Amino acid sequence: MASSGSFLSEEQLRCSICLDMFTDPVSTPCGHNFCMGCIKEYWVNCSQSRCPVCKKTYSTRPELCLNTTLSEMMAQFRTLLTENASSATGRSPTVSCDICTDLAIKSCLMCLTSYCETHIKPHKTAAKLKRHELIDPVENLEDYICPNHDRPLKFLCRDDQMFVCQFCTEGDHRGHNTVPLAEEYVEKKSHLMKTQTEVQQMIQDRLKKIQDIKYQMEIRKVMEEKQRATERQAEGLIKDLQQEITELQKRNSELENISHTEDHLHLLQVSISLFLSATSHCPHLLHQHSPC
Repeated sequence: MASSGSFLSEEQLRCSICLDMFTDPVSTPCGHNFCMGCIKEYWVNCSQSRCPVCKKTYSTRPELCLNTTLSEMMAQFRTLLTENASSATGRSPTVSCDICTDLAIKSCLMCLTSYCETHIKPHKTAAKLKRHELIDPVENLEDYICPNHDRPLKFLCRDDQMFVCQFCTEGDHRGHNTVPLAEEYVEKKSHLMKTQTEVQQMIQDRLKKIQDIKYQMEIRKVMEEKQRATERQAEGLIKDLQQEITELQKRNSELENISHTEDHLHLLQVSISLFLSATSHCPHLLHQHSPC
């Protein structure tokens, strides 16, 4: 069978009477599902046997049988929720039933006890127990109870920044700015979401700055490579010019020596030799010294 999470949502696995996850799910002839205890109690309190959802009325009370397929889906769905919660928190969220060794599905703030699917049934069927406040299973139930009045902590005293019970708001915290935890939860969650949005924007801004810096570094790198190529070209030209200067300085020394001789023939012979040698390296000199 495919995972229940692949085709059913959590809302579809809740009884429309108790609004909680199905316990011993049964189906009516009209196709709607309920906890067995919930639909039986509903029919006991009604003059007619009718479906709470579509209001279809039955002349005789239908015989109800456990929907084994839905029951298996419930088991798979609870396993999936447990695995997801464990992955999200990084620790195991499982709480054992205080009566047996099965996995607890609810904790009662009045009984200060955690119950599995079997042992939670009285809280869904007995009139007095149905008034008890059930929460998702937790290990530290005592942290949810007022130490002074043994009542559930349902309010936050903003003046003292303390969690308080109903009796506290009528006693030591009378006149204080107290709000229900649900109201404070909504406000704080909204603030946290706003803060998270701002942090995410800050992250995006910094990522953009990193990209800009990398882009500028890349441009600088290209410019540096071009500069190095230009420098190498310039160094080559300088080397060639220095070599030419060396040759010209040598020729200049030779000319300097010849210019001081008094031997006409020797001067002319050397000057012709130097002239031919110079024009072989610098052809433009031939034009400059050729007769008109």
